[in-house]
Amino acid sequence: MPEVAAAAAKNSLEEAGEDSEPIVARLPVTAISDRIAVMRIQEETNYRCRDYFLDPLGHEHALGDGGDGDDMDLDDASGPQHHHHHTQPRPVDADCRTKMAEWCAQVIDFCKFSRETVGIGMSYLDRFMATGARRAREAMADRKDYQLAAMTTLYMAIKINEPLEMETKLLSDLSRGCYTSVEIATMEIDILGALGWRVAGPTPLAFVQHFLAVGLHDTEAAANPALEATLLDFSRFQTELAIGIPALLSVSPSRIALAAILNSMEAIDDVAMNPFERISFYRAIEATSGIDPSA
Repeated sequence: MPEVAAAAAKNSLEEAGEDSEPIVARLPVTAISDRIAVMRIQEETNYRCRDYFLDPLGHEHALGDGGDGDDMDLDDASGPQHHHHHTQPRPVDADCRTKMAEWCAQVIDFCKFSRETVGIGMSYLDRFMATGARRAREAMADRKDYQLAAMTTLYMAIKINEPLEMETKLLSDLSRGCYTSVEIATMEIDILGALGWRVAGPTPLAFVQHFLAVGLHDTEAAANPALEATLLDFSRFQTELAIGIPALLSVSPSRIALAAILNSMEAIDDVAMNPFERISFYRAIEATSGIDPSA
């Protein structure tokens, strides 16, 4: 596998070209460092998320009986399949979140939007569920409500971050009539209230972009835009994979970003980025973020 990754990295470096877009606007490194500091404060305070599938003692939440999971049967971008043969609401488990993340990704790909929007929407969902608000508790106890919350947070993320807005009527159609436009609009207000209208938190990809800008500053590697673009592409892909992993719910975006970058650098040979540049890269990130890459 390392050989395959290295070969892929070499091909990416060759194909990226000299006209690759910069990762972050070429601000002074002090300005980028200041932005990282603010993002770190955000993720540790107002945008911090706990794993709502674990109880306060750290044990797996006792919700769900591990049954057949029919309530969350998602087949394609046409919408969730809600089965009405269960007379009692079934509580949510981690598998429900995974399936909703997959469905959101299908919708985003179908609409040709950014995959980062999926992560933003799932961040809204996770922070909402972690608030313990009445509406969040209801969603935790009923998979149908959880589906509605997940679809609504995707709708919110699209509305805020994409050039085109998805109408609630379209979202209702995607649910195949499970939810009305009024239900979606009402859930949106409930979610915004629970979040305190905080919907502009830092994402793993934002940290990736800033870490690369700081880490590659004043190095020979910085003169090679293809290297920067390759590291960004590899790291972006890994942050997208992280979206669907419930075990990473409580892991901060900065740490997910750093892990993605370090994994990506494993595929870059010493010719493109020598060991001294790597050490300088690690030290720059630690100095600006307070996170030790070797920890």
